[in-house]
Amino acid sequence: MRIPRLTKKAQYGLLLVAPAFALLFLVYIYPLVFNVDLSLSRWILGRVDKYYIGLGNYELHFSDPLFYRVLANTFFFTAVSVPLEFFIGLGLALLLSKAIKGRSIFLAVLLLPMMIAPVIVGLAWRWLYAWDYGALNPILGMLGVGPIAWLGDPSIAMYSVIIADAWCTIPFMILFAFSGIQMIPNERYEAARVNGASSWQMFKYVTFPSIKGILSMALIIRAMDAFTKLFDVAYVLTGGGPGYATEVLPIYTYRIGLKFFRLGSGAAVGLITLFFAAIMIMVIMKAWRR
Repeated sequence: MRIPRLTKKAQYGLLLVAPAFALLFLVYIYPLVFNVDLSLSRWILGRVDKYYIGLGNYELHFSDPLFYRVLANTFFFTAVSVPLEFFIGLGLALLLSKAIKGRSIFLAVLLLPMMIAPVIVGLAWRWLYAWDYGALNPILGMLGVGPIAWLGDPSIAMYSVIIADAWCTIPFMILFAFSGIQMIPNERYEAARVNGASSWQMFKYVTFPSIKGILSMALIIRAMDAFTKLFDVAYVLTGGGPGYATEVLPIYTYRIGLKFFRLGSGAAVGLITLFFAAIMIMVIMKAWRR
């Protein structure tokens, strides 16, 4: 079978996209393939040379009770933090969409936490949560409530991390929701008012259907980020403690791969994280369409 020759126009087009494909290969495809290869090997940096063991790393993790606890922590954090950020962000965006005086100032203030580096956020909230010199416990004392070990109590520590993380990620939801609301034509609201629609009916039948697409994108991005990239804030606040109460998959991967230098085992955890994240995103997309 004779393969048709490309026209000069097609050759020119391929030449233009070649740098983008090369960058995609170097940044995404090659690291993914290397990570898969690494996960099938045993390699303790500086102690053991790399050799292949098949699915040994995966079997090791799935037989380790600690891995299941870390996996449960990650799912719990995602299941609590993402809906919390979604509803608070949507509610604040709806309030900001009203014609209020100084709206641009309020919007700038609400979006400011998103601009702060996560490490700085972790340090700031660590100071707020501190048992002896923090700002929260004295306020609780004035209200007649005893001091709380925000980061030292295993039953509270994860909620403390969720609050700190939500503080700097709610602006992300606000930005998406507010942008979507601003793109809705006023004629739709005017038609709803003429027909006697209440505020709830206008939200249900006008606002939400109009911004459903952009909200789904924000929800998916945030869920993926919460499941696979929760490291900076949690590690600065608790380091995964106390007693693995806030240990999540990114911290667990770092501890195995970059602290204990078990590169093959760490790569396996990274791929397991990617696998569960993909399943979670598919479930969210399927549920969102209903």
